[in-house]
Amino acid sequence: MNETRTFYLVTGMSGAGKSTVLNVLEDSGFYCVDNLPAGLFDKFFELLVEAAQSNEARQKVALAVDLRSGTHFNNITDSLKILSIHQIPYRMIFLNCEDQVLVRRFKETRRRHPLYKGNLLEAIQKERKLLTELHANAEVVIDTTEMKTRELSQKVIQLLQTDESDTKLVISLYSFGFKHGIPKDADLVLDVRFMDNPFYKEGLKEKSGMDQEVKDFIFSNPQSLGYLEKIESFLKDMVPAYLQEGRKSLHIAIGCTGGQHRSVATVEYLSRSLGELPDVFLASHHRDCK
Repeated sequence: MNETRTFYLVTGMSGAGKSTVLNVLEDSGFYCVDNLPAGLFDKFFELLVEAAQSNEARQKVALAVDLRSGTHFNNITDSLKILSIHQIPYRMIFLNCEDQVLVRRFKETRRRHPLYKGNLLEAIQKERKLLTELHANAEVVIDTTEMKTRELSQKVIQLLQTDESDTKLVISLYSFGFKHGIPKDADLVLDVRFMDNPFYKEGLKEKSGMDQEVKDFIFSNPQSLGYLEKIESFLKDMVPAYLQEGRKSLHIAIGCTGGQHRSVATVEYLSRSLGELPDVFLASHHRDCK
């Protein structure tokens, strides 16, 4: 059986970044499930085993679990034995964060902690105790206390890279807004500010480049579409050269003014086309998209 990691279990403290991790995994080709009820754990893993044994196309799966899955969600450690018995490789990622930072995050986002009953800090501390077993059994623990969203995304991309075949080139595509600064870790920076700006189109200002209406508006201009086709061809020609040189990763930053529309749509477009290359592992991220 292929030893490449095909299943990721994402868990940890509420507010520590599970949604960010799931977004990265989904952008990297994983089928992601969030908040599965605890009573379905065994059945879920049995289905994973069946899929692996039948060589179904969708074998890369990620599951996020936390207190929302039910009071017995810690039983997942027993359910994981199903995968071990059938020698299906998996990795458990535990996201941790300091209490006071979690308090601040919940206050900033105004989200409700799943254990909140009047005292937020007490709810966080209670959750930490309930997660002790999962924390102890996690293969990877990521402390997000000092991490920004993009830093956490890059951390997960690096983790995936180590689990992928060494023969693949890891391409990280991320959109950004020039007014927020150019990413310092980019190998290539592409400027798409010449494209028609949906910001000034009625009904599109509050949307993003992930919305179909925005994509249709941008790519209806032959000049914009032609530019993307040239970039796509250029990047595809570069992949064999990078692999021959022994390059393992390529970071491509695509910028527009605010990082909300044109750069996001461009990353989405290139992600689909470049992700089809057999020698490429691709991950995408939108740094400044609201």
